[in-house]
Amino acid sequence: MAELIDQSVAAAVAGETRVAVSFSGGLDSSVIAKCAAGRAEVVAVAGFSDGSGDEARAKDAATALGVDLVAARLTAENVADALREIDLPFEPTLMDKGLWCLYSIVSRSARDAGAKVMLLGQLADELFGGYAKYADALKARGSGAAASMMSLDVQEYAARGRIRDVRACRLVQPRFPFEAKALVDFASGLPVSYKIRDGVRKAVLREAAIALGVPEAQAEAGKKAAQYSSGVQKLVVGSRF
Repeated sequence: MAELIDQSVAAAVAGETRVAVSFSGGLDSSVIAKCAAGRAEVVAVAGFSDGSGDEARAKDAATALGVDLVAARLTAENVADALREIDLPFEPTLMDKGLWCLYSIVSRSARDAGAKVMLLGQLADELFGGYAKYADALKARGSGAAASMMSLDVQEYAARGRIRDVRACRLVQPRFPFEAKALVDFASGLPVSYKIRDGVRKAVLREAAIALGVPEAQAEAGKKAAQYSSGVQKLVVGSRF
């Protein structure tokens, strides 16, 4: 699986000399940054508000991975500006608004840093059992229920979340290594026991990350929803727009 991930990232950066990674310092973005760094100049762009959990984590992870970090500061002002620019073919939820603002601001910083392409870690959670609800379903209703939930979420991301993320990243070309067909097909065929093991979610992805050279601290990082850990959700809720 590590080879499939590496190949997916390689395809995503092909022809580019400098790429950005939407970076939190967690497992998914660290895997992408590590694989991309051997093929292009990587700038890790982290969006966070002052004092948010992602600030220190992103700085430590970028240092450990040996990639440059660009801080895309989230403020009441630039979040309000991003909210005014929302352009979606559906009514956005609070989560949609938060993620739109985060990726809109991060993509602007990526462009300003000289990158035309930005890699994002979307689908890693849906494919490898990253959300707590999958572990809850596994415990309550068994592996079949957890697998069905993951499969449905993969399909729903394509129908809604991907539209949001692509439009939010309109200032650069967003690319999603985890959505490569070979990787999706492989991950979808894995038993749930490979993905959620002894209470650890994304277990097989963590093993692949270590095999790819990601430091253990990043490979073992817990799941933190970007809209909360970055602080953007709080800013959206507090916005007067």
